Amino acid sequence: MSDTMINDADLVPVSADDLLAVERFLFRESRLLNTEQQGQWLTDILHEDIRYQVYVRELRHRKDKKAKGPDRLYIYDETFGELDARVRQFETGMQWRVDPPERIRYLVSNIEAFHSDEDNELIVLSNCLVVRNRRVYEESTFVYGRVDRLRRDETGKLRLIHREVDYDQRYLEGRNQLFFV
Repeated sequence: MSDTMINDADLVPVSADDLLAVERFLFRESRLLNTEQQGQWLTDILHEDIRYQVYVRELRHRKDKKAKGPDRLYIYDETFGELDARVRQFETGMQWRVDPPERIRYLVSNIEAFHSDEDNELIVLSNCLVVRNRRVYEESTFVYGRVDRLRRDETGKLRLIHREVDYDQRYLEGRNQLFFV
């Protein structure tokens, strides 16, 4: 469910306590990724049934009715197993982009949380800015919106079960997308 498909009339905001829990969850996730703790991110943040989608949109004129096909180009459309393989690749030390280490800063803002139509699930909207620095001369900035579904597990802990990332840029700068968003 992308943010463009969300009807504001259908959304019921969560309580202030639940919103605070969501914010803490997202801030902790950012901290884990900022500090290269991808393994901890995988085990503590993600649900085993995760669907992790990252895409850019083809920008068309509103009146263009000739265009056929989807308006999204998926960069990632992954499950837990695929994310686990990426994390294990980072942990081997053989990932060419992490030596010397990159500095990545994740900023999450405009967080809104709503009740889902599913029990124990929340819909979370947020905007993000990621700045990635490597060596002296390489800096990339990425701006995107996210629609997340968070599910409480049997212990009551929030887990990310679905993430949909919609990059604002039509052309993504940088040499790769080898980081998690």
